[in-house]
Amino acid sequence: MAAKTKLYLMQKRILENQFFVHTGLIPLGALGALCATIGLRRRAVSLLSQVHRTARVPLVRRMVEPYIFANRDVAYRAEQVGQNQDVSRHFGKRISVLKEPGTDGERGVLFVMFSEMLSLVLATMDVRKLAKDFTIVAEPSWSGYCDEVFLRFTQLEEDVFVLAAQQDDYAFLQRLHSNLIPVDLGPCDWVDPRVAEPYVHNRKEFDIVMNSHWGSWKRHHVLFRMLSQAKRRYKVLLIGSSWTGTSAAEVLALADHFKVREQLTIVEDIPYEKVMDLTCRARVSVLLSLKEGSNRAIAESIFCNVPVIVLANHVGGIIKNVRPETGLLVKEEKLEGAIEELLDRELRPREWGTENVSFLRSTEKLNAILRSHSLQRGRPWTRDIVARSNSPESTYAVPSDAKRLAPWNEALSSYLLAPLGEKTDDAV
Repeated sequence: MAAKTKLYLMQKRILENQFFVHTGLIPLGALGALCATIGLRRRAVSLLSQVHRTARVPLVRRMVEPYIFANRDVAYRAEQVGQNQDVSRHFGKRISVLKEPGTDGERGVLFVMFSEMLSLVLATMDVRKLAKDFTIVAEPSWSGYCDEVFLRFTQLEEDVFVLAAQQDDYAFLQRLHSNLIPVDLGPCDWVDPRVAEPYVHNRKEFDIVMNSHWGSWKRHHVLFRMLSQAKRRYKVLLIGSSWTGTSAAEVLALADHFKVREQLTIVEDIPYEKVMDLTCRARVSVLLSLKEGSNRAIAESIFCNVPVIVLANHVGGIIKNVRPETGLLVKEEKLEGAIEELLDRELRPREWGTENVSFLRSTEKLNAILRSHSLQRGRPWTRDIVARSNSPESTYAVPSDAKRLAPWNEALSSYLLAPLGEKTDDAV
């Protein structure tokens, strides 16, 4: 096990070396350029989009953008699988009506959560017909919006609103000059403060909490390395679940390598309410990944009134919610000092979070943007969207809204493509 742990750490160092990442992009970019030269536009767009999403240097992204922008009409067409794929089980959940269409021509609002749901909608539904009846609001699950799925949505005549909490993603959509309209919101902005309310006065039992799955890119080894070198012994709570084959046993083996296992309390696959309960028992919450979408666990910590630490070079929408009122952005080598600083301060992040980034504030912000956009184009707007939250899954905040909109969610089945084997028009 020791040899396996050392190999794991060596792989981590390689993957985190930015020079290696950029070097790995060279053949990918070269192949994309070759495909562009010989006229394989679709393949070139696919390859260069991968370069754009992966590169951490803005210059690299700007180099490939002109070709991508000029050829986005050949964006990858997701395989249309029709009704053989059970997308309808997500209606009213990850794909939910926030506002029903009106008889007077007023369009409804449809919220689509997660990038894989966007792909599924493209593959199974008549998106052009859907976009005529509903304003589509997309909430991607990962940073890096130069994505073939988004490029395909540019083929629609109607505007599509894309939540883009990460600054670079927002700027990319602006540069695209398409029907994709960025909105400064993300998954981290839809947490319901009420879920943590019963536990915010819990007795503190842990110095540090890290709520993440056991996947290697969550970088537990950074925490363990700090613990092994720290001047004091911290009590640490790890909340997690398995991810692509990585188990808690492997994380514990890593802790053994750093000789810090006895400092850890580890729990996995616990109910959401218990996650809130335990998080409220910690003094500081940490996120150590280098790139994500818009991390929700840190947002939940804010509503648990637990100060947060995020790495300063992290790429993800949660960065915008790390403020003096909520916690610190720090360099990796300064992690211990940042923890000590927050342990000595008496921050009240829940107050800032409730006022600025709760699901209620996000609903108000999104509604104002949609209403203004509709009225500016001379379209009717007589009803506002209903509130929803990600706590933990997408759900209506008010049960009566879920009941009232249930028929409209069920009616989304009318936009499904015909089953395979039947003749159908290409939706997009």
